[in-house]
Amino acid sequence: MTSFPASPGRRAVAAILAVFAAALLPSLVIGGLIAGLSLGQEVATAALAAALMFVLAFAHAVAVLLPMGLILRSSGRLRWVWFALVGAGLGALAMATCAWPDGSGDALMSQLSPAGNFDWASYAFSVLVAAGFGLMAGLAFHAVFRGVLAGAAAPSPGAQQRTD
Repeated sequence: MTSFPASPGRRAVAAILAVFAAALLPSLVIGGLIAGLSLGQEVATAALAAALMFVLAFAHAVAVLLPMGLILRSSGRLRWVWFALVGAGLGALAMATCAWPDGSGDALMSQLSPAGNFDWASYAFSVLVAAGFGLMAGLAFHAVFRGVLAGAAAPSPGAQQRTD
């Protein structure tokens, strides 16, 4: 695995940019999907969903992805597959917990079926969609974190190339 020599300031910039990338990508996608599918009728709902997704993804990135990225970078095992698996797992776990039916037969977030019985297909689909958003966040974090750190090892764009 390639080690990226970077100053503490460069690592801090990489961490900050990666956290914001991991939070922005899913929130912009969910906001865009809601706004696009409702054809402008529910812009306030799309904005609220995007804001809530940003808060959730930001907390996910700070609490899990940032420490994981720093630990894996220090051990030299900064691989995208770890971020993809952890991101998808945490996204699925959050939705599975929130949408699981409580003792009264209703889901914690909302009832998935208006008939009163629990709809397992909708539950599984919502968990898979949340896993996809977590996957996006994990891969965005990895791409930005690694890209900024790799940029530290690359020559600056204005540097003169020696031709001997």
